Amino acid sequence: MMRFLKRLFLAVILNIVAILFCQRLLNYLFNDFYFQGTLEQLIILGFILSILNLLIKPILRLLFLPLVWVTLGIFIFVINIILLKTASFLMPVLVIQSPITWLAASIIISIFNSFLYWIK
Repeated sequence: MMRFLKRLFLAVILNIVAILFCQRLLNYLFNDFYFQGTLEQLIILGFILSILNLLIKPILRLLFLPLVWVTLGIFIFVINIILLKTASFLMPVLVIQSPITWLAASIIISIFNSFLYWIK
């Protein structure tokens, strides 16, 4: 239980940093990624993304395993976009307008989440 809470706390911190990084980078490149909330809402959004990535993402990867194999792993980006859209639906303070920005944001957030697996 303690290990899960440690991973959840680190995931929340990493997702907060990833959202802020996406806001800076993607607003500079595409001007389509907006976080329009307070610090408390940012923490809640980081918590929602962490829960989705730690609990729901493995279920979706198992459910769509044949599609992941057929597409040689490219379908994982679609799973990441689904999770990001779910978090955006649950917390409407995150506004992403174009499909390119959805894809770029999901790649950046998944890179930040991959750091979680390096930390023991």
